Amino acid sequence: MEPIDTDLDDLVRAELGAEPSQEAMDYARELYERYRLPREPQAPADG
Repeated sequence: MEPIDTDLDDLVRAELGAEPSQEAMDYARELYERYRLPREPQAPADG
C-alpha cells in the first residue's frame, strides 16, 4: 500500500474507531479522491 493510502486508513480509523467497516473505508477513499488538493501548485499557462 502507498504511504498516502496508509495515512488515509489511519485517519479513518482515528475518526471511526479501531476497525471501521469496509463500506466506511470505501466511502472515505471516495471522498479523498474527489476532494484532495493537488500535491504541487500548477504553474499558470502562458497565454
